[in-house]
Amino acid sequence: MAADADKIPTEAAVWLARLERGLLPQEGITLRAWLGQPAHREAIVDAAKLWHGPDIIAVLAQVVPVGFGNPPPPRPKRRLNATHALIALCGALVAFAPFAYVQHIMQGMFASHSAAQRHMPWGESIYTTKPGETRIVALSEGSTVTLNGHSQLGVLFGAASRSANLDYGEAIFHTVPERRPFELNAGGRHFLASPSIFDVRIIRERAIELTVLEGDVIVRGLPWQWPDTPAQARLFNPKVFADTTVGPLQAASLEDAAFSRYPLTAAAADARMSWRPEPVLYVAP
Repeated sequence: MAADADKIPTEAAVWLARLERGLLPQEGITLRAWLGQPAHREAIVDAAKLWHGPDIIAVLAQVVPVGFGNPPPPRPKRRLNATHALIALCGALVAFAPFAYVQHIMQGMFASHSAAQRHMPWGESIYTTKPGETRIVALSEGSTVTLNGHSQLGVLFGAASRSANLDYGEAIFHTVPERRPFELNAGGRHFLASPSIFDVRIIRERAIELTVLEGDVIVRGLPWQWPDTPAQARLFNPKVFADTTVGPLQAASLEDAAFSRYPLTAAAADARMSWRPEPVLYVAP
């Protein structure tokens, strides 16, 4: 039992490191379960106060809002001799070491800016624009996203992926080379982008316009709905759902299962993106 208790500070430091770089969806579920133990909650709050501050504590409060951060019941005070103080100091250094290591290998993902309108408990940052407003969002790894008016974008970066969700509106993506793929979900479609410049406009549900200025964007051929009855299975043709690459100076129209692609001149492609504002940057965490 004592051995398990000794692991708690180390586990708390690792979870704080994950919170700093943004939780993956499955990590958020695991963290909630881990915080179910009072000893775990006490350890991570103490470590957050020592190494971080109120911003991380606020994130923890969103994950476990009920009763989170309540002071533990008073315990009898006891004097700390020099030996115990030395042991406590060594324990703190051991607890901090995993955090320092994770911070080193996750360089570029620990920016502490807070330009996003709101942060979801699992690490996603949400950006929105009002009608007539435009905004440029600079992401932590060097990519930029320009939002047109009345648009909403969610960004979630993890250890192995860069993921964005365009819920509505229009956005220009300028992605940079990186070991993690850049993935985008928009209008029920899934896109995989190389280092590229491309525009995505959601016309209505399951209707999208894609314009590629530079690079390549792969439109994943995922079906809207897998067949769940024998009648649907007889009509279902999996060959229809093949991945398609849209290259530079090409545009594509996607509506339901229909897909059409056509070439563009450089002037025509640039004209479609002429709404781009001056580069006033909003830095993403």
